[in-house]
Amino acid sequence: MITITVANQKGGVGKTTLAFNLSYFLSNEHGKKVLSVDNDPQGNLTSSFLEDSAKLDAHILKVYNEEPCLPMQISKTLYLLGSDRTLAQVAARDFQVIFKLKKSIKKIDKGTEGGGFDYAVIDCLPSFGHLHLAALNAADFVLIPVKPAPYALAGMKDLFETIEAAKKHFNPTLGILGIVINQVDGRKPVIEREMEEALRETYGDLVFKAKINKRIKVEESPALQKAITDHDPQGPSAMEFKAVIDEIIQRINQ
Repeated sequence: MITITVANQKGGVGKTTLAFNLSYFLSNEHGKKVLSVDNDPQGNLTSSFLEDSAKLDAHILKVYNEEPCLPMQISKTLYLLGSDRTLAQVAARDFQVIFKLKKSIKKIDKGTEGGGFDYAVIDCLPSFGHLHLAALNAADFVLIPVKPAPYALAGMKDLFETIEAAKKHFNPTLGILGIVINQVDGRKPVIEREMEEALRETYGDLVFKAKINKRIKVEESPALQKAITDHDPQGPSAMEFKAVIDEIIQRINQ
């Protein structure tokens, strides 16, 4: 199982939409068995999969409580560990809680009927703390969505420092899959172009060639519990997400 954590401490950069579509693409388009993990007390990834979050029967809080937890099946090869605001209590616990997520999803991977998962995709909350560190500890790779907007570089510096600390202290094999330029608005082309150039100059090949524009269809898709390829299969956003996910797979294979 390859575990990808989608992380950025800044909110509003499209982490959940990217994690949601990545999970669906790997499952439906590539035929992989995928465990999608909502590690955010806001529960937005859970709401993207379930029209009624009250029907969630696989709460990630059980993982942190070290209780038995089987993931909820969404489709033939797609499963969910969901979340809601009760997950926030983890922030007040002892530091050792950060190691429980990795331990539990490995146990789930080995115990699920029909064989193990090919991928786990973890959606992070937009802040630092125990939940964020737990997701970094559990990950093989970090995928970083970023908006080409002012202060993006400053936020990236903080995130990279946290990733380096995670590698030094508890996950030495953690890799950075790359940086996805996301939610390109187009209404401030000069600023966005300058920020993209700054990102590429600073981080080089870590920045994906493919990028994703902000469109209403992208915003609608998780609200309708549909991946962008189902909601607007012939639209430009579907093509952009496909290009990003193809690049993700290429980078993992490399």
